[in-house]
Amino acid sequence: MHLNKTNNRRGFLKTSAATVILTALPFRASALSEQQSVDLINKVIAEVQQIINSGKPEANMLADFEGIFKKYADVATIARYCLGAPWRNASSAQQRAYIPAFQRYISRKYGKQFRSFKGAEIMIIRSRDAGKLGILVESTIDTPSKAPFSVEWNVSDRSGRPKFINLIIEGISMLATERAEIGAMLESFGGNMDKLVAHLKSW
Repeated sequence: MHLNKTNNRRGFLKTSAATVILTALPFRASALSEQQSVDLINKVIAEVQQIINSGKPEANMLADFEGIFKKYADVATIARYCLGAPWRNASSAQQRAYIPAFQRYISRKYGKQFRSFKGAEIMIIRSRDAGKLGILVESTIDTPSKAPFSVEWNVSDRSGRPKFINLIIEGISMLATERAEIGAMLESFGGNMDKLVAHLKSW
């Protein structure tokens, strides 16, 4: 039964992720290979494991996670997608302020999740070409205290370099989740972008 639920979630995610990326990114020819994508995610995994096993204080670890996010993720695309239509209505100054604020928020939020995987083994299982969506690289995290679970990385080179543009943790899409979260935050601030940016910076 658990396997059926997992497969259903993954099936939904594939459809949802396709809609997300096709909406967020313009089409263009891509020369990205599965091997390039696997190599990128291997680097990410190695650096993540180094951080979670470093024994550093939380503040230092979260700063390190932000460095990984900035280096290996297409932050601008993720940030724009998660904001949605309000991005077009924001001033250029607000847009410039929003992207680094979002970077801080997202890296700390997901960094705290990865921080809890101390002693875990993270392994790449497979990759597959998803056409215009880029490459999907599936990994598994085997922790000492929990059953193994999957993390899928969506890699694209539409920014000009291979970067990951989505994380899918046990069937839950980061892009879909954060679009809803950012939308709810902005609504709670009455649509005020400056207040949203200030909130994201506070993470």
